[in-house]
Amino acid sequence: MPTKVKFLLTLAVIAIGALCTWLEMTYADPFVAKVIAGLVVFLVIALWMFPEAGVKDGEQKPD
Repeated sequence: MPTKVKFLLTLAVIAIGALCTWLEMTYADPFVAKVIAGLVVFLVIALWMFPEAGVKDGEQKPD
């Protein structure tokens, strides 16, 4: 995945996660807000750390 796409996806995850965390913290359960914040951090780290799935060199796709 190109770096530009990863960056935009990271920004989207952070923005949506921040909104959900704020809504939960303000109107609902603060514990759930902490869980959402932790998941956002995990998702961003996983997006940048793990490579995307694909065919390894030397292997061919079945026809």
